[in-house]
Amino acid sequence: MKKRITAAGLLSLTLLSTLSHVQAASPDKYFGVIELGSKGIKAIVVEDKGRDASKAFIPPLMVEEFKPRNKNCYDGDTSDNVAKEVQGISKAMKEKYNMPLSQIYLVMSSGIPTAVKDRIDNKVTGIEVDRIDVATESRLVFQGIVPPNRLHKNEVVVLDIGSGNSKGAYIDPDGADNNTFVTFAFEKDAPSGTGTFAKEVAATKQNGESLKAVAERIAGEKLLGPLQSMIRNKPGMQNCSRLYLAGGLPYVMTTLLHPEKIGSIDPEDPTGKKTSDWVKLSSADINRFYEIATTNPAQLLSADGSKLRKEAADELDRVKGIFGQDELTAGAVLLKMFMDNMHAERKEGIFFSRRALFAWPQGYVKEKLAARP
Repeated sequence: MKKRITAAGLLSLTLLSTLSHVQAASPDKYFGVIELGSKGIKAIVVEDKGRDASKAFIPPLMVEEFKPRNKNCYDGDTSDNVAKEVQGISKAMKEKYNMPLSQIYLVMSSGIPTAVKDRIDNKVTGIEVDRIDVATESRLVFQGIVPPNRLHKNEVVVLDIGSGNSKGAYIDPDGADNNTFVTFAFEKDAPSGTGTFAKEVAATKQNGESLKAVAERIAGEKLLGPLQSMIRNKPGMQNCSRLYLAGGLPYVMTTLLHPEKIGSIDPEDPTGKKTSDWVKLSSADINRFYEIATTNPAQLLSADGSKLRKEAADELDRVKGIFGQDELTAGAVLLKMFMDNMHAERKEGIFFSRRALFAWPQGYVKEKLAARP
């Protein structure tokens, strides 16, 4: 039986996988990816579909998405706790799918400081550990969420606002094909992620100062100039007609503003029947989030899910534990700065997909499998 579940559902099968299917497939067909982000841990298992009769690579089939763990690899949880969680997830993968550890990859996000990566790396055994840079992560997020019918030059720019940093990508309009990307990101020491920015604001704020005022001052002093320079050098950030959002803050914002759209009709389905994890947003949504998050963030976190479907209510409850009120305020300022300077109001559409939660792990394992002989 096939069962459809959102990306943020409980430990579940996403597109496929009954016990009989798992038992029938060869163990060497399964591959796992454990992603360590600044704010949490996510994991997926895919089935390698090999190549077709013409030897062309067939994209792997998503088999399982594990419930994200809110383990803060940046500074909230010790390396021992994080390593223990990783070992637990890898053990569950190995036992359920009978796959060797050599087919499980641990990938550390670009937003995690090197010293933290070193501590975790030293405590994880038996699993291949990889550290990807910000450009690679940006490209993988793009490849993980942008549908094939949208892979055209000047059409889609992806903005990923993570907890450790913010980055993005679009297809190079001057490239020879649609596989050449322009990526963008702030310098490593810039507080450009929701978590890093909120920490900078908290450390700077003096008694009696407004959190919103401090956040906007720091954004103006440390991020606005570099962002505007980035946009001048990478004009696709403004010129691409569609904006796809990814990362923890857009996920939380979309869920808090529109929990009723979880599992709703695909906004781009002409038949009006197909359900989807995609949510179409507007500049008004961004402005509404900014106004509430910077004046009364508790209102967002008190959203009532009692009249929602259980699937939506469960997801709404989960996102309330990801960011506190101060992080919502700081994150809203950060997001508004991006939207204003990328001229989101001029774009054909702004979209968020819950598939973005697992976007770059999917892109990562796809590249790994495509490179196999």
